[in-house]
Amino acid sequence: MSKSLWNPLEIAAVISSLLYTLLFSYGYIWCWLFAALSAGFFLVLCYQRKIYAELALQVFYLAMALYGFLNWGETFQTKAPLPLSYHGIIILVNAIAILISGQMLRKHSDAKVPYLDSFTTISSISATVLMVNFYEENWLYFIVINAISIYLYFQRGLKLGALLFVVYTLLSINGYMVWTGRW
Repeated sequence: MSKSLWNPLEIAAVISSLLYTLLFSYGYIWCWLFAALSAGFFLVLCYQRKIYAELALQVFYLAMALYGFLNWGETFQTKAPLPLSYHGIIILVNAIAILISGQMLRKHSDAKVPYLDSFTTISSISATVLMVNFYEENWLYFIVINAISIYLYFQRGLKLGALLFVVYTLLSINGYMVWTGRW
């Protein structure tokens, strides 16, 4: 596959991903259609570029798009923040899972950056569970994950994907500000 800047599949993935995040941050139910589309497009791209943990994450995102749609309810409403102790547990469990996943990918695959791949994947799973259950803290997790994903995608030659994560980082900051009423 060509590593040109204008890969049509990557363009479709980026556009649908942006639409998903933007629509979700403002509480539009149609965001879930674009969530499913972007996950499908990125699933193929991650397979092609040997980013295997991210590939598994895209399968998870497909399932979460369906769950998020079904969990939406009558209207869009965020939930009260979780206690800090919950976040400590989430971070500890993530760290253990990242080490295990990274080691497995390093030993049993040709993954190019196994621990970084595992970090973005495992952390995104936790953040997505918070997101589809409408906890505002999901945005804080995604600010960090998206910033690190910029490097991962750029390093693997997915330039538009890296640019997407720059925009995602900014959209995550916006989403947090909107959901917490700071603007």
